[in-house]
Amino acid sequence: MKVCGLMKVTSVVLAVIVIVLGIYGLVTKNYAAVPYTQFLTGLMFLVLGVIQFRENRKGLGIFLFVVAGFSLFVSIAAFL
Repeated sequence: MKVCGLMKVTSVVLAVIVIVLGIYGLVTKNYAAVPYTQFLTGLMFLVLGVIQFRENRKGLGIFLFVVAGFSLFVSIAAFL
């Protein structure tokens, strides 16, 4: 499997985990997992940014890196 294929699988796995955590929080009204969801969303955007760079879509890749940085910053601030 190519590296880009493995990264796409990683982004799909991260997306599924984020969706499951989001559904869990909505169903149980327990929002303690929100920082973890935000952190995993940031990682997902980071992986998607790398994929876009490898596919020579530099503009979208930079945008996804900025979004990932903001998401990771917010999640780390929520942990502290």
